Amino acid sequence: MTSVPLTDRYVIAARLKGYLNKHGEAVALLTEALELEPGSARLLRFRGHRRISIGDYAGAVADLRAAADQLPGVEDEYEMYQPEVEKDVVSLILGRPEQVRPQHLTDTMAAQDPEALGRYNTTLHAGIWYHLGVAQYLSGDFEGCLPSFRAAEESSRHQEGIVASQDWQYMALRRLGRPAEAEEVLDRFRKISLVQEDHLVGYEGRMQLYTGDITPEQLWAMCDGNGLKTVTQGYGLGNWYYHEGDIEKAREVFDGVLRTGVTHAFAYLAVKAEYANNPDFAAAATTEEN
Repeated sequence: MTSVPLTDRYVIAARLKGYLNKHGEAVALLTEALELEPGSARLLRFRGHRRISIGDYAGAVADLRAAADQLPGVEDEYEMYQPEVEKDVVSLILGRPEQVRPQHLTDTMAAQDPEALGRYNTTLHAGIWYHLGVAQYLSGDFEGCLPSFRAAEESSRHQEGIVASQDWQYMALRRLGRPAEAEEVLDRFRKISLVQEDHLVGYEGRMQLYTGDITPEQLWAMCDGNGLKTVTQGYGLGNWYYHEGDIEKAREVFDGVLRTGVTHAFAYLAVKAEYANNPDFAAAATTEEN
């Protein structure tokens, strides 16, 4: 790759800003990029993600809904996670554009270089539907998020995307008081032959807790001091206690999530939303962020 398209550079720069916890600046960069490529589903996908990170859930839903509406006419493509994107950031800074890998690997490109697929852990279509579901869930639209997460589950080509989408569906259905449908989600999860991968942050463990395959203590032990895993697993665990009727234990776990200071994580934002909007946690003391 001897040259890097300008909009790809914008996406790389915006993702770097996100990794630095400068999500507002990421949104501004992607807004600038959208002036160059109006209505781009890819750019709307990334801006929608970063709008979630700054708590602009309405804006995120608008961006991601606009992107989702285009998907029937948009070829799916693979996307990389942070560790691989960071390598390309370094290559750009050092003036080595020929070392920057395709940021958006199409099926045609993947067929020509099958080994490259190992660097990619999600796809455009799944990412759009998944982030739309998250924005809806965090807005308190538990009903509306269900079809988005189901579409994310169905379009995902990777284990983590499938399991994470199932997890949010399960939580939304429990919140809506529809345990039979929630159990159907668990039945789909039980059919997956799980593979352990380094980048996984904990959705598999959460689902195993819901199915009764592991205990709350075993789930918590799986965090292993990792902040992102603690946040991700903690929200699922707190929600499980909440659905079991133990609000005090749920609050204890949620407080632990907030103490991590991992403010960009969707699970962290979900705890903040619980404390702001759920009357059962109205009396919860606000925990200072690190």
